[in-house]
Amino acid sequence: MAGPKGEIIAMSTRRDAWSDTHRRLSARPPDELTAAELDALADALFWLDQPVESAAMWHRAYVAHKDCGDVAGATMAAWRAFFEHFQVGERAIASGWLERLRQLTADRDHTLEAGYVAVAEAGWAHVDGDLETALEQCRRAVAVGRDAADPDLTALAGETQGRVLIALDRAPEGLRLLDDAMVSVIGGELDPLFTGWIFCEVLSVCRDLADMSRAREWTDAAMRWCDSIGEGRAYTGICRVHRVELQCLHGAWAAAEAEIERACDELTSVDPRYAGEAFYVAGELRRLRGDHAEAEEAYRRAHELGRPPQPGLALVRLAQGQVDTALAALHRALSQAGSAPLARVRVLAALVEAQLRAGEVGPARAAADELTRVATVNGPYLGAIQASCHGAVLLAEGDTAAAVEHLGRARDAFADLGMPFDAARAQVLLGTAARRDGDTDGARLELASARAVFARLGATGELETLDALLRGRQRRPGGLTDRQLEVLRLVAEGRTDREIAAALVISQHTVARHISNIRTRLGVPSRAAATAFAYEHDLV
Repeated sequence: MAGPKGEIIAMSTRRDAWSDTHRRLSARPPDELTAAELDALADALFWLDQPVESAAMWHRAYVAHKDCGDVAGATMAAWRAFFEHFQVGERAIASGWLERLRQLTADRDHTLEAGYVAVAEAGWAHVDGDLETALEQCRRAVAVGRDAADPDLTALAGETQGRVLIALDRAPEGLRLLDDAMVSVIGGELDPLFTGWIFCEVLSVCRDLADMSRAREWTDAAMRWCDSIGEGRAYTGICRVHRVELQCLHGAWAAAEAEIERACDELTSVDPRYAGEAFYVAGELRRLRGDHAEAEEAYRRAHELGRPPQPGLALVRLAQGQVDTALAALHRALSQAGSAPLARVRVLAALVEAQLRAGEVGPARAAADELTRVATVNGPYLGAIQASCHGAVLLAEGDTAAAVEHLGRARDAFADLGMPFDAARAQVLLGTAARRDGDTDGARLELASARAVFARLGATGELETLDALLRGRQRRPGGLTDRQLEVLRLVAEGRTDREIAAALVISQHTVARHISNIRTRLGVPSRAAATAFAYEHDLV
């Protein structure tokens, strides 16, 4: 490959060459290095996880190329400097570099470098929400890349165009372009910079869309590539976080535990944004295993690094019986969740669970309906979550026949996706429905099957709850929730609303709401009648 871009590749992107390049070139004063050598040193610093130093070296390279009249080389160095700052959110500095890129290519519209500048323009417009401009710039970049037979530009511009199309609600078309770019990636056609870049972007899109099948294929390919390059902890750590998320879903929790420790270590010193996501995923794994103290610590660390701790932390609070705290956190999280399908559905699913625990069946129905609107066109995983949430709401509403239909669909979908934990949780609800219908054998089979899964995975919190169900300790007359049973027992003991609020650490308003819902569910006219019901059914 001729030209400044080819020189960079030849000097610094051979496998494991970055450390050697850095040792060789950093031993000399920067003023003695040629422009091409500054390019190579800047690239090596990037791969050795020194982004600040890399950005500064690209600035030096830009000046060196410009001083010797190499407009193409100056453009490529400025392009790298732009993205070094743009990708970490340093918009003011990135804006300055983008303006220089415009000046450098003002009268060079059909050059290869102008195609790369079009990708920068597309990225900027995309972040600003000007999607039509972003799409136009992507198409321009793709055309330049194809005319110049440059696989890096063609793949990068195509991947960027795919993401823009997805943002324009043209996901099928956008995903086809992402897959096309990924074929170039896995075929070894691209420079390592663009290989890692496209891997990370595509995996993030698959995650946001909850396209778990596509995510699994590309994540496996990404980790094979990461293992092959030997350098670049940032790319490896980011890919590892994606793999751990999939391992959690597919029940490979032991492997996930070892992997997430490595990812947290790899990313903490390199990129706090991605390190925050790594710690959040670590919190999720520990929450699933019932280790709430360790989960809280991981969520706290994620929050310090800029990653919101919800809905995970709220689900820990819910497991600890702090229902009102969980509800408040989830309402706030929903207002900040954005439009990415997976993130919004996970908050809504947690909100449904918390509202049902609080006895707020009407609001839970509304949240489940919103979840349906988000999940309907976004694949089998979100569809399974939607079916599970609707089944839980229907069960709380007393419609066990409809609940069983939805829950059976959820269980089967999760099983088909290879997600044992979620399938087992759906089985617990199916077992509960069977009990309410008087089908004790069916209930026992569903609950025992779910217990075997929880035991194999090491899901201690779910095991404790389920063991109580299997021993018959959690009877739910009238379809009352756990919190409603707690309130009813305290009412039957003669406690006032203020005393109940203090005992359960909730507001008196919440207590009054629970008592109203209890009376409605039990069909009793008064507090005294609710107390009589509690004694008749051995709840106190």
